[in-house]
Amino acid sequence: MAAPAQPARVVALPEGVPVELLVRRTLSGDRSAESLLYRRFAPAVLTMATRLLRSGSAAEDVVHDAFIIAFGRLRQLADPAQFRGWLVTIVVSLVRRRLRRERLLRFVGLDGEPEASLERFARPGSSVEARGELALLSDTLRALPANLQLAWGLRYVEGEKLEEVAAHLNKSLSTTKRYLAEAEARISQRVSIEPVEEQP
Repeated sequence: MAAPAQPARVVALPEGVPVELLVRRTLSGDRSAESLLYRRFAPAVLTMATRLLRSGSAAEDVVHDAFIIAFGRLRQLADPAQFRGWLVTIVVSLVRRRLRRERLLRFVGLDGEPEASLERFARPGSSVEARGELALLSDTLRALPANLQLAWGLRYVEGEKLEEVAAHLNKSLSTTKRYLAEAEARISQRVSIEPVEEQP
């Protein structure tokens, strides 16, 4: 007869606990540490997924699935301090899958309109022209292959460094640069918004 499963330990932890400790405590079965990891990182990855997918409900599904995968595979995380980057890579993988599925559905005529465009994220007081360019940019991005959408969105919408974009896409730096160049070339054919590079 198998021994009954031990209930998960729940210990109150303060908000400022280092991520490495939260990961270790989660691995030991501490549900409050797991909850703190979720509360610490869910809002940022939800915002990122919403902008990449331009759909709040799709982003919620992605983030939910990403945390299930992350907590299920937490023992595979070599460096607990890298939890955020590892989680973002999982989110990006799920977003890529969803974008490819949407593109396939559009190809076969089963297109569902996205819930929002990048215009929704315009600063208050933005001009009509700027909002129009954002709407056009959103439509243009939607037509790109998933890897191009993700590379451009992570780099220029989310502001990730080039090396981080490559890591999140699980691609080499040269492949990521090629994706960005191709995305920029296609975008510049339709949209007059220029990506802004970081200042040195």
